[in-house]
Amino acid sequence: MGYSVIRIALLLAGVCLLVGAFLGWRWWESRRLSKISYQEYQIRREIQSGNYQEAQKLIKKVAEEESPYTPLFLSYRLYLEREGGLQVDEVKTLQSIISSLKDKDILSLYRERLAYAYFTAGNYQKALELLESIKGDSLNYYSAQILKGLVLEKVGRRDEAKAVYAQVEKMAKGTYFGNIASALLMEER
Repeated sequence: MGYSVIRIALLLAGVCLLVGAFLGWRWWESRRLSKISYQEYQIRREIQSGNYQEAQKLIKKVAEEESPYTPLFLSYRLYLEREGGLQVDEVKTLQSIISSLKDKDILSLYRERLAYAYFTAGNYQKALELLESIKGDSLNYYSAQILKGLVLEKVGRRDEAKAVYAQVEKMAKGTYFGNIASALLMEER
């Protein structure tokens, strides 16, 4: 009888310890994310006030820490390159964003953005590889296909590009991307 009381007491102590550890971890994680959320607010405030150098410093500080905000911070870095004229390695930043994303729809958007960066840099093969990874169920499928057609034209594969445009025109008839595909098919390239 005394032995089973000790076992029950040890079991209850173990369960209480595990529950306490879990609740402590959740409290710590919530506090950490609240701190990062405030830092995001500071970055956004610096960007809105035009203080791009200070925003860049804050981004460098917080982007090193893995969090759900990491893709957002890296996107801010891309914005600073475009709007603030700051030097940012777009390809490297986009690759970091892609590696930190878990949502497949957002992932396909950033893959297309990276493909466009490769396209503008003249790295057409990498652009095509990325565009091939964007499937028909992605929300940006048609825009990725239009970009794929442009890349194919650039590498001299005009017949394949026309086939891509014709497919988009057929699948997205009457939409923005369907109309763009129609216009691209009508152009003499």
